[in-house]
Amino acid sequence: MEAADIKALLKECSDMQAWLEEVPSDEPKEMTDRLSVLGVYMARSGNMLADAKYLQDKARSMVFVEHGKSILKMPATVSTKFIDSQVGEVNYLVNWLDRINRTCVHQSDSMRTLLSFMKEQLRLNNTGY
Repeated sequence: MEAADIKALLKECSDMQAWLEEVPSDEPKEMTDRLSVLGVYMARSGNMLADAKYLQDKARSMVFVEHGKSILKMPATVSTKFIDSQVGEVNYLVNWLDRINRTCVHQSDSMRTLLSFMKEQLRLNNTGY
């Protein structure tokens, strides 16, 4: 996994983000379809997050290999910030995937709540309340 992998993951994140930002329909069938897709995106973004964290660890190691002598002379907080600054794109990817994954969880919860509300509303309408 290298720069091309990071670019591919960023592209996939962009596609997921665009879909997650769409306003969902209030039609029950479309809501259940969206809930199904959210489950797939949740699994996929979790896997992508693990891949991104692997890339992050690998990138941090490479920075240390390249700048190890200088890093060892720095105070711990400065060395941490230096290493993070060198792997900014991967850090961005990890943070974005974490947010995408959490957004999938929250949207799934919202969809289930809305579907339950609609079901209860239908039940009340049919019983005359």
